[in-house]
Amino acid sequence: MTERDEPSQQGARSDPGTERIPQQQPPPQAWSQTRPFESGSDPYSGAQPQVDPQYTQPAADPATQARRPRRRRGVIAGVSVLVVLLVLVIAGVGSELYLRNATKDCLEQSFTTATGSSATVSLSKKPMLLQYVTKEVPYVQIDANGDNGQAIELHGRADNITARSDGSTLGSLDATGSVPFTRIVELSKQGAQQSQSQDQSGTGQSGESSGLGGLFGGFTVNSVTGNEASGTMSIDATVTVAIFPIPVSTEIKPVVTDGKLTFQVVKASALVFGVPAGFAQTIVDGVTKSLFPPLFDDLTFQKLTVTSQGVDFAVRGSDVPLNAQSLGSTQQDTGSSQNTCSVL
Repeated sequence: MTERDEPSQQGARSDPGTERIPQQQPPPQAWSQTRPFESGSDPYSGAQPQVDPQYTQPAADPATQARRPRRRRGVIAGVSVLVVLLVLVIAGVGSELYLRNATKDCLEQSFTTATGSSATVSLSKKPMLLQYVTKEVPYVQIDANGDNGQAIELHGRADNITARSDGSTLGSLDATGSVPFTRIVELSKQGAQQSQSQDQSGTGQSGESSGLGGLFGGFTVNSVTGNEASGTMSIDATVTVAIFPIPVSTEIKPVVTDGKLTFQVVKASALVFGVPAGFAQTIVDGVTKSLFPPLFDDLTFQKLTVTSQGVDFAVRGSDVPLNAQSLGSTQQDTGSSQNTCSVL
C-alpha cells in the first residue's frame, strides 16, 4: 500500500470530533387523571400497606357482650317506669278534678235547694283523693247571693262534712244572711195555685192540700212589711169564706228563745172584726215555714233582726243533716222537690 492510500483509510475511520446523531427514545406513557390507592397507603410514595398474613382479629370479651343486653334491658325498664308514672299522674289529676267538681256540684245543689237562691261553694285545698279515702271534706265556704232580694241570702262556712247514704252531715255550720219578705209573698201565691190545681184535678180534698198549698191553709199573703222599731211584721192576707174573699191583717213578732225561733201574735183583725186564734195561728205557721226551710230547725239562732224589707239572722249548728227532709220539699221557683246527693 502506498502512502496515498493512508489518508483515505484514515478518513474511513471514525473521527472522534464528529457529532453522533442521538437515538430517538420512545415517548413517555401518559398518566391517568386519577390514581386509586388503598386506605392506609401513602399516595405520594406509592407504597402499599403491608398486611401480616398471620394476623388474626382478637376474640370479643364475653363480659362485654353480656353487659350490652343488660344495658339494653335497663333502658327498656327505665322507659317503662316513666310511662307508668306518667299514666298514674294523668289518672290522679283526672280523679282529682272529677271528685272536686262532683263534690262542689253536690253541695251547691243542696244549698241552692235550701235557700232558693243560686249558691256557690268553695272547697278546701286538701287533695280530693285523700278526702275520698276518709269520706270527709275539711271545710267549705257557702255563698248564696239571694237573687236580687227574691230568695234567702246566705254566707257561711261548714266544717267536717261527711258523706251519708241519704245525703251529707255538716259537722258544724256558722252562717249569716237575710230573708226578704217577698219570699213569703211568692211562696203564698205558689201555694194558692198548687192548692187550686189539686182541687180541680181531684187529687186533694177541700180544705186540705200538701206542699206549698198547705203552708197557709187557704190564706193568700198579699204583702209583708217590717217595723224595725217594734221588731214586728205586719201581714196583709186574704182568706176565702163561702167564695167571698175577706181581707185579714195580722201583726206578729219573731222571738228568739234559747236559740229557737218562735212568733207571737200581737194583733189580728178581719175588716172590723177580730180573727179567731186558729186563723191567726195558721198565718203564723205559714210565715214561719216560708221564712226558713227545715234546715234551720237544726240550727241555733244567734241573732234575728226585723228590717223594713225582711229579717237578718246569724245561725250556728253542729251535726246538721243535709238531706231531703232538712232541705225541704218546697221551692220558690218550681214548687217541686229536688233530689239530694252525697258528697264523695
